[in-house]
Amino acid sequence: MGNYGPFARRATALCAALLVISTGARAQSAAGQKSSAPRHKASGAVLPKISLSPRFVPGESFRYEMEFETTNDTSRTGFAADPQGPSSVVVNWNATIRIDVLAPEDGPAGVAGGIRLRTTYEKSTASVHSDTFDPTAAEATAQYQQLEGKVIEFTLDSARKVVEVSGIEGIADSEKAARAARDWISQLGAGANAPAGGISVGQTWSSEQPATALPIAGLVWRAESEYVGNEACHPPNPDVPSGPGAGGAGDTANANAAPDCAVILAKLSLVRPKTARETTPSELRENGVQSAGKWTGTAQSLVYISLDTGMVVSATQTGSEEMDVTLTSSHNTTMRLRGTISTRSQVALAADDAQKR
Repeated sequence: MGNYGPFARRATALCAALLVISTGARAQSAAGQKSSAPRHKASGAVLPKISLSPRFVPGESFRYEMEFETTNDTSRTGFAADPQGPSSVVVNWNATIRIDVLAPEDGPAGVAGGIRLRTTYEKSTASVHSDTFDPTAAEATAQYQQLEGKVIEFTLDSARKVVEVSGIEGIADSEKAARAARDWISQLGAGANAPAGGISVGQTWSSEQPATALPIAGLVWRAESEYVGNEACHPPNPDVPSGPGAGGAGDTANANAAPDCAVILAKLSLVRPKTARETTPSELRENGVQSAGKWTGTAQSLVYISLDTGMVVSATQTGSEEMDVTLTSSHNTTMRLRGTISTRSQVALAADDAQKR
């Protein structure tokens, strides 16, 4: 029998987590970029370009508050069917991460012009809700809580690309998890992954990044990004009414706030290029499993990047994926996974740290 048991148990949760963590970074990926140069509508002059590469300073420390919500509406039939299992699971994860900026290591192991970021999970809590009793809910909650106190260290090169990750071994045991960690930290320097030479207000660019964490091979995340303009880094709470008649000193303050953040909007779609032929990832083939079917997805992210420091001040994202995939072992036993996964995430620089930036 093909060894897809471990994959079957982890597939849905893994793919949902990777969507939440990494598509925001993929939206800014430099892979296969195509860019258009904006012009001033009246004069036709090319608008000035700015660099949004993050400017980390050794000795600095700051924190990010993170909120992730994943709604998993999937079912499994066939060999790994679970008729008593829940058909809908909602996971809410909240975390506070402290980031310390360290100088690069000396000697041959160091990266010229690079920097190190030490991330510490100061808080990590989660809740799991399902439409039926789920015996794995307590285990899932505990896994998130066990992140508290864990440390991961990233080494970035002079272009602020992640070149090394250490410490992930104590948190997750797969290369996919390491790639997800690299993608996540890349979000903190989202501006560094914009087209080379800087970007201008109104500029658009497209990019593609392989979707390597899915049970279907050959898929890519295709992103269409736009530098929509400059706004205050801390816009008013969208849940609070504003506009004519709202009144209040807060409205005046928000209206007069300096446009100190660049706003990047990205729309993503999970697609299969015409050139892709193989549908089974190598990890499954090596375990005697073949995969077939479809896996599609869309997402949208809005990122605020400090014009002064190049740091991401806030990033919000919503996304959904739809799948209908069949896994077949070398003994011709099958498992079918189908349904949808919806995600919502928000990452924001902690208030005290944001005021400094």
